[in-house]
Parts: sequence; structure tokens; C-alpha cells
Amino acid sequence: MGGAAMGGAAMGGAAMGGAAMGGAGAGQGGAAAGGASAGQGGAAATGGSAGCSGLSQTRSARTGKSAGFSGGYMTNYYPLYSHACSTAADCSAACVTAGGTQTSCAASECVDSTPDYCLPPTYWFDFDQLLTEGNTQESSVWIIMVNNPYRDQLLASNFQFEIPSGAKITGISFAINESAGSANMIADYSVRALVNNLPVGLDRGHTTAWTTTFHPEIYGGATDLWGTTWTADVVNATGFGIALTPLYLDSAGNERAYVDFIRATVTYDTCK
Repeated sequence: MGGAAMGGAAMGGAAMGGAAMGGAGAGQGGAAAGGASAGQGGAAATGGSAGCSGLSQTRSARTGKSAGFSGGYMTNYYPLYSHACSTAADCSAACVTAGGTQTSCAASECVDSTPDYCLPPTYWFDFDQLLTEGNTQESSVWIIMVNNPYRDQLLASNFQFEIPSGAKITGISFAINESAGSANMIADYSVRALVNNLPVGLDRGHTTAWTTTFHPEIYGGATDLWGTTWTADVVNATGFGIALTPLYLDSAGNERAYVDFIRATVTYDTCK
């Protein structure tokens, strides 16, 4: 949290769970990222004697948000750590008022201290960074990973595909340029495709831990339909996308997960 830290002591330069937090600066959470994105690709024929099969388009996500929190980081989220409490219910109520969902805020804690203070769940922030490609922590969306029952989803959508109407979708893949703050601390909890901004089909999460070097991790493929059916209208819609939920592999302390950009490739046929 941009130099701030979380854990058994109040925020504001303290350490989270005894571990210092570094990385990206504070950003606005919950707000959709807008504007043009890098790496937009057009349709390209990759096979088929008539040039109508094995076509593909690649696009980058233009919208990112947290599944659990819609407020800003500095204005809404950060103040939760200095919110006084007597019970966890006090913290849950404050979390909801700040922009959290009932489900996520239920994981808030009231820390026994002098005075007692709230410890909210962690969320993804800095969604405008999803539109730039820098391969750095500072150019990425980020989340603090802790051992908490709530695991926030990064929802990336609005790829703005232009698949021809009536085309047969034959495969979908996503390239997520991801990195962890430390080795063997973060892995995938789930990776799901989105239709109308809701998860569908099979979980394509990987079992290996994230590396500390940014790289495009590939989910799905040219013949992978993610266990569901697709139409051109569905993938062209703004609600088509991907939901990434990371998993913290330690039982104490904290670490950061970073995502620099997300691209989707849709493979399709127009043969009649």
C-alpha cells in the first residue's frame, strides 16, 4: 500500500504482519480504468485454405476493478485501518460504508490494541495501470496478500473485440503479465472467464507459484473453450473478460501480487 503497511499494528508506516510492504504507490480502487491500451491486434488468418479458419484477434483489457471494493484507496480504504472498534462488526460496517461488499467486509477484524483498531481485508488497486505496459511494479495493479478468508478477484474486461457476427469461436486464451514480490509466496487460487462480468466455465488456474520476474502467463489456448460455449456477440461485449484470484502461500506476514497488463486472444472460423 504504497509504502504503508498492514498487520498487527496500525497503518501509516508500520509493518504488516511484521513484514514491511513496498512496491507501487497508492491508487484508486474500484474505479474502472479507461482510455486506450497498448498491444491491440487485428484479425489475422493463421490457417485454412480459403482464409476463413484459424483466424484470431488479440486485444488488451481496457477496464479493471476489484470484485470486493469500489472505493478509492486513500480516500476510502486506507482510513479503515485507523477506525476505532469494539467488535469485528464495527469494522465490517465501516468497510461497507467505505465501498466494500458485504461478503468481503465480513472478513474484517478488530485488533486488540490501545486503542483497538480495524484490520480490513485486502483488495486490488491502481486500475489505471492496467492500461500501460511497463514490466515494473510501479506500472501494475497490485494487491497485498495476507492470510485472510476473503480472496479478492481482479476483474478485467472491455477488450473491445470485433469478431464477425456468426463466426464460430474455437478457442480463447488470456496472457496475464504477472509477478510476485517474493518467490514461492503467491499462486493462482482461480482463473475464470467472464461473461456479462460473471465467472463462467472451467477454472484454468495454474498450480505453480508466481515468479518475481514479470512474464505473460498464458491461460487457455487456441482450442480451449473453457468448458462453455461462445458466440461473437458474447466476446465482443464489454462484459467479456477474466477474473484472477491469487492465493497467498504463507500463513503469516504479507506479500504483493502485481499484474502489468492482460491480453485476450480469440480464435475463430468464418467458414460456412
